[in-house]
Amino acid sequence: MATLNRDLNHFEALIFDLDGTLLDSMPLHNKAWMDTLSDNGVDVTEDFLMETAGMASLRIISIVNQRFGKKLDPKTISAQKRQKYLKTLDQVKIVEPVFSIIKNYHKKLPLGVITGGSHAVVDLLLPKLKLDHYFDSIICADDTKLGKDSKEPYQLMGSHLDVNPANCLFFDDGDVGLKGAQLAGMSIVHVDINQPN
Repeated sequence: MATLNRDLNHFEALIFDLDGTLLDSMPLHNKAWMDTLSDNGVDVTEDFLMETAGMASLRIISIVNQRFGKKLDPKTISAQKRQKYLKTLDQVKIVEPVFSIIKNYHKKLPLGVITGGSHAVVDLLLPKLKLDHYFDSIICADDTKLGKDSKEPYQLMGSHLDVNPANCLFFDDGDVGLKGAQLAGMSIVHVDINQPN
């Protein structure tokens, strides 16, 4: 990643998305979604999952209901999807170029996570991967009402870290998160873990 060659010390804090950014986990999430929705009579495409990447599970199911004319119970389907994903945690890998940025700035700048994932998953996964101690604040979907494509989680992170969001840098692979971060005034880096540079 070209960002590795830049000095990021002028930012007040560095904030990271998890799935598809720090963690190579999106294929596992997508399979869990496809299998869960298929079990409930809905077939979705990878394109649909890319479009909703970064959104909270309950919101994704609301979109499924609207788009496919279904009446799936968001909490039930979300729990089913979570159980399928949790069975695959051993397959989640850390994205080393992103992790190297975190290691480089740990204890030099405040570091945070803003994710569309739930605490039920994130609070298991980060300790399992020995990543939890790097972050000063972790904001999950259940911490906000409006989600990652709004200003809310980025402003909340600013208050947690006592920094101005406009002076922070946010790393994400998805349009949902990048949109929200920009609305909050953050600088952004679009991460593509499939590209080596």
